[in-house]
Amino acid sequence: MPLKRSCFNRTLFQKHLNRFWPLWGGVSLVGAMVPLYIQLTLMQNMGSGIADSSDFRYTLYQLAAYFVPAFTCVYAIFCVMAVWGYLYNARSVGLMHTLPVDRTCLFITNTLAAVVMQLIPFAVTGGLICLIALGWGFFDVVGVVNTILAVLFCTLLFTGMGTLCAMLTGHAVVLPVFYLLANFLAFLMELLVTNLAHIFLIGVPMLEGLGRLTFLSPIVKLYNSSYTVESERLLDGSRVYHLRGLWVVALYALAGLALLALSWFLYRRRHSESAGDVVAFRWLRPIFRYGVALLSALTIGRLLYELLWREIFQKGDYADPLPMAVCLFLAGLLGYYAASMLLAKSRRVFGKKSLPGVGVVAAGAAAVCLLVSVDLFGLERKIPEWDEIESVTISGLGVSSIWNAGEYPEQVMALREFHQAIVNDRSYIRSYVPDGDREGRQIFSHYITLDYQLKDGTNLLRQYDLWMEADRVGTAGTFENLLDAFYRDPEVRSYDVRIPAGATLEGIDVYSDYMSGYHINTLDHADGDNRETEQLYAALQKDAAQGNIPAKNILQRHEVWYSNNFKLSLYYRVYDTESRGGYYRYRNKEVYLSPSMTNTIDALLELEYITPEGVELWKQDLAEREKDDDGLYGGVIYPETRAVYSG
Repeated sequence: MPLKRSCFNRTLFQKHLNRFWPLWGGVSLVGAMVPLYIQLTLMQNMGSGIADSSDFRYTLYQLAAYFVPAFTCVYAIFCVMAVWGYLYNARSVGLMHTLPVDRTCLFITNTLAAVVMQLIPFAVTGGLICLIALGWGFFDVVGVVNTILAVLFCTLLFTGMGTLCAMLTGHAVVLPVFYLLANFLAFLMELLVTNLAHIFLIGVPMLEGLGRLTFLSPIVKLYNSSYTVESERLLDGSRVYHLRGLWVVALYALAGLALLALSWFLYRRRHSESAGDVVAFRWLRPIFRYGVALLSALTIGRLLYELLWREIFQKGDYADPLPMAVCLFLAGLLGYYAASMLLAKSRRVFGKKSLPGVGVVAAGAAAVCLLVSVDLFGLERKIPEWDEIESVTISGLGVSSIWNAGEYPEQVMALREFHQAIVNDRSYIRSYVPDGDREGRQIFSHYITLDYQLKDGTNLLRQYDLWMEADRVGTAGTFENLLDAFYRDPEVRSYDVRIPAGATLEGIDVYSDYMSGYHINTLDHADGDNRETEQLYAALQKDAAQGNIPAKNILQRHEVWYSNNFKLSLYYRVYDTESRGGYYRYRNKEVYLSPSMTNTIDALLELEYITPEGVELWKQDLAEREKDDDGLYGGVIYPETRAVYSG
């Protein structure tokens, strides 16, 4: 008679549950406090704690989206460590592997035990909540089913990740470290590499490209708007809630099953003698050694560069490749030998045999700095094509404006040409070091941000710290000249004083130290009448039509503009069509006044928001500030800002 092969050992399964009952029992007890609190709240408020099944579904989805992934991620590793703990002790693993149970049976039994220990607290807590919902009459089947699926998917995902990490190491302390890296290593490496590119390349922000590898860090991906609760407003005014991104968790569950299959494959080939080793397989040792070296180089090496070179020897804002390579090499060497000691369980690793590894670390450090500094992937030079652009947002000189390519093609093209000029002048920008003694106050530094929204749904962000030279403003083709021309554009100048198309103006706030009160609201001043709001806004638009709005001066410090201390805040609402169901968003736009805006000042005087004496005092203060700024605020570059209010 052929022998029957068992894939599940009931005795071992029960042993795991009995042995580790304080783990799942304690978590279940804590979880039971949640439905108890809900029940007591409902009894106190006579059922008004949760109004209906829609609110019940919303509560479940909130737990499924924001609590379940994080809790399962942490709790899973404890359950995995419990069932696979014998692998890290030579005596225990020898005993288990001499039992008349093959490794496939051990693997399936241990994995099921880990999964069940994770599901018991959810079953206890969820079951009690469902009983309460049935008793109070707000049970929702769809919400419960989706929540159960979310719990199962997360459990499979993190059990698979934890089990794979358990197979790769022979040391109990290393297992949680591997598990932590499995969840965050891709995100961390992407962050470190983009940070390195940021200090070498002009305009590339620290987080540029961050998120492309986020899918390799499941816990980060699930909390990065991929998996969330979404509401939809119905015609009758009620709301329906959806668990958006559940399919993402389902895909991760499939990945978890694949990781379990890989873990089973590795477990069958794992040597019992690997108990106590940092890594359980010889082929994994070079990966571990050079992986630690790379991580050390990108973290400790960056710190060394900041401490030993940047603050003392670096000229300009951008890193020097050779010193950076040396710092990365030294830190990488530290990580290389530290990993070698862990693998060898000895400090005697400094021999001739390690020299090839030292050469690999040196070559790697040089290659990283070379590839990043020469912009191999073209990040510094990347400019979207015209037909790819949906809109461009420019932020700088204290203002931010959005320009849609379909509505404002000339302005978008001007911004793209400005961006191209920056790319063309990148060598000049990188090498430029301002000399205060030589140039006096003829240079000004401004942070300029260009954020392209592309038609394929992605965006391209560039952030520049640019020195604006007075001599280069009049030189055609320089970025100073093109930025100056952009802000002089009448359409750009009038943009700052009008609300977006389709928006509804709700009111205008007036702020000034030259009024009897620092703040006046047009609606309050007119006792809720919108007449004064419309009159003041109409005066602004008249100034825009007559070209009275002064251009932003790129050779002007922000402080001079803000010290004007006479501004209007346009408060408006706009309907958001991108959000599901749609709703109104409220925004405000600040408008700093200039003496050239005669129609607006006339309206303020007519409405008695300010007196003629206050206007004259304001103009005198502005004139004093212009003198303090060497005249660059007005007459030399921008004569229109010196226009005198004739009242």
